Amino acid sequence: MARKQLKFIVIPYLIKLLMWLIMMTCRVRWHNRHAWDELQQSGQAYVIGVWHNCSTISAWAMRDSSISVMVSDSNDGEYAARLVKLFGNNTVRGSSSRRGQKAIKDALMLLRENKPIAITPDGPRGPCYQVQSGILWFAATAGVPILPLHIESSRQWVLDSWDGHLFPKPFSTMHIGLGRPTIVSREMMRNNPDDAVKIVRGAMMDNVYAMQTASGRGLTV
Repeated sequence: MARKQLKFIVIPYLIKLLMWLIMMTCRVRWHNRHAWDELQQSGQAYVIGVWHNCSTISAWAMRDSSISVMVSDSNDGEYAARLVKLFGNNTVRGSSSRRGQKAIKDALMLLRENKPIAITPDGPRGPCYQVQSGILWFAATAGVPILPLHIESSRQWVLDSWDGHLFPKPFSTMHIGLGRPTIVSREMMRNNPDDAVKIVRGAMMDNVYAMQTASGRGLTV
């Protein structure tokens, strides 16, 4: 148990150090940053939607933003949760597969207090780039916009994982894109949940395509 706890402490620190070392060599280009700035300045709650394959580097991009990130209540999620906290944000523990109802209640409470949250709609197990309707309910209930965030780099590693996890290579140009804020209503979630999923997925995938184009590598999905 002590060895396991030590890994939970050491590994996130090593990942953070590696990320900062790489980021020091990279050029960063923001796209549509004003969409995020306007939401932050408005003081209203919102949800940032991040595909699972760029959730690690997004922890760096969203650093010190007073955002609560929904993280799986699992051993792998423990590493992610500690990394999120190292970058100055908070977590909501749970997912569609574990402690889902409690996580949704906790997230809804934060949104009602006008505090932003971040989710991975295809996490924690995929399929990649597929929105799970259950985790859209708290955004619809609170009536807040979902803001897509995606990151692609001119040179990047694509890990051999279910989500093809992305990580920028040193001396690359990293493109951080914000998509169009999208709201799905409670009525739509009750009557046409598939349409709500399509709307949110469409906004998020448009942002993916835009960042893949901006990175100069062409479309890969």
